[in-house]
Amino acid sequence: MGNECGGHVLCGRLNGDTYRILSAESSNIVTISGIVVTVISYGQPWTVTTNYETLTTNLTAGLPCDLILDGPVQFQSAKPIQVAQFANGAESDYVTNTHGIAGEGDPCEILLPPTGQWMNSYTVYTSTNDLDEVIGDFDENFLNLIVPQSATNAVSLDGSLVAATNFVAIGSSGYYAVQLVITNSGAHTVTSSQPVEVQVYGWGSKMLTVIWRHSQMTASLIYAKLK
Repeated sequence: MGNECGGHVLCGRLNGDTYRILSAESSNIVTISGIVVTVISYGQPWTVTTNYETLTTNLTAGLPCDLILDGPVQFQSAKPIQVAQFANGAESDYVTNTHGIAGEGDPCEILLPPTGQWMNSYTVYTSTNDLDEVIGDFDENFLNLIVPQSATNAVSLDGSLVAATNFVAIGSSGYYAVQLVITNSGAHTVTSSQPVEVQVYGWGSKMLTVIWRHSQMTASLIYAKLK
């Protein structure tokens, strides 16, 4: 738990992700900045409207605040909070991936680490991109990274700089986010001049969801194999 964290919509999703904010203490003022998604109809896919907003809510201990948000988002609080990010599943947007496959994405969850728990270097693993999922676990693999603005020109993936122009601002928070498509399997190293948040995930067409949060690394790690 902490007083500040950030997130970014999972790559390829069109109608945002759901976030749940919990506080251990009452009278906790929380400010949320991002694109708020309002569902008009729960068809397949959902019909939604979106609007960038900065919201303030007063949390009571143990009572959650749930929002659907798109793009990069920021959470700030007067007292510690825990934020969970949920993929909404295939029926929320029924997207078609780069292989022409539609309707991937069972619901899955990740806990967002507070900024004070980020580190400067991580080694993560992605399995083989395999359209038929005979060899690998996913059709596609991705990384989401979040860094302070000062580090956007000093983030490397496997020794190659990530283009600063690929990062998008999280409102006026001073943090920036990027989505990276991973085309080769195996271990990958992310390094940054400033502490960075790392999320690892993949989409697949078979019905299975696996969630992993490695608490000792303070990285956010998610593997989601999707419907």
